[in-house]
Amino acid sequence: MKESTFDLDLATQINDGLTQTSGDGVALAFDSKYGIMFCAYMPGHHGSYGESRGKIALSYFPASQPTNIKFIDITAGRREYVPNIISLGDGKVRVFYEIDSIADCDHFIGYKDFDYLTGELSEEKYVQIRLEDGTTTNLVRSVLVKYLEDHGYFNHTYVKSEQICMAACTPFKHEDGNYYGTLPSYLSEVILFRSSDNMATLEPFAICPHQTQYEFDFRFLDGKIHAIFRTNRDVDAISYTTSDDNGKTWSEPVNFAESIQCRPKMIVHNGHILMSYNYFCDDTGNRPEIQQGRTAVRMRYGENPDPNTNPCVADLHSKYGIVNVSLIDVMGDVYLGFSSSVLALEYHNGNSKVRGKDAVRYIKLGDLSERA
Repeated sequence: MKESTFDLDLATQINDGLTQTSGDGVALAFDSKYGIMFCAYMPGHHGSYGESRGKIALSYFPASQPTNIKFIDITAGRREYVPNIISLGDGKVRVFYEIDSIADCDHFIGYKDFDYLTGELSEEKYVQIRLEDGTTTNLVRSVLVKYLEDHGYFNHTYVKSEQICMAACTPFKHEDGNYYGTLPSYLSEVILFRSSDNMATLEPFAICPHQTQYEFDFRFLDGKIHAIFRTNRDVDAISYTTSDDNGKTWSEPVNFAESIQCRPKMIVHNGHILMSYNYFCDDTGNRPEIQQGRTAVRMRYGENPDPNTNPCVADLHSKYGIVNVSLIDVMGDVYLGFSSSVLALEYHNGNSKVRGKDAVRYIKLGDLSERA
């Protein structure tokens, strides 16, 4: 059995295993005033397995006490998909999700605010996008297609029946007071946005021309944009690129060795870039095979032009799978959320391979900069 730098068997399940048989699309947010961690995810409906559209749920708990947990359903019934989340402070979070069963499949992005102090859930609103001519409209796929084409980019499949990948980037608040994130799709160039109103309205500010499959995560550090993204290649499927001019031009991508198709993530951790990506490992011990060998994750720390030369500060393995991770830094400690198949539910319901998305797990990794 492959050795891991952390024992992921110590991770705690943070979706509702009593009523939910799937758990995917993990997105963490932290409220620093009350010390509460929030996790948005897709639970599917009872009796659905793996990656399942149609429902968005939220769990919340003290960051250091994941067993002291509560759950709330955010929305269901319109093929909701790929959630994301930001902290609004004072015990409130904003949960985003795609809706693809309205307006002739021109997928909208909806959001609701949840107040954990009162238990109140707001009415749904649609995310807006502010275009260069000053107009504001609903954020839908057709608007993004036109925006890319107006800027000379046609190498995309936004028009395919796929989502605006709202989970593509962990939104982050910059020192300028704005939130930042990205808008890719199944295969597309990537629109980078800023927002001054907690992502109720998004304003594009750059396009990365490197074709991305679903996920593109980035951060600012020392005047440079650092980005990690998923490509459409079968091997070396995760790449790294940078921009020195706020997204006008981008470096040639460098591939992570042995990386495979799965969601990469990036955060700033104790003054440096921390990147996570899956690499191929099919070791499941006595367990069922996991699709695409998604049982191992490496985390690299630093800003070297070749990211493979950055020190590996965590090499994680779980025979149950470690899929679609979410990273968050809380006062210099890293917390990890991820999907797994501890019960191999898909295997027991007719699938020869599980996807590693039957449960949401959570663990504190601590200060990884000490390992660099």
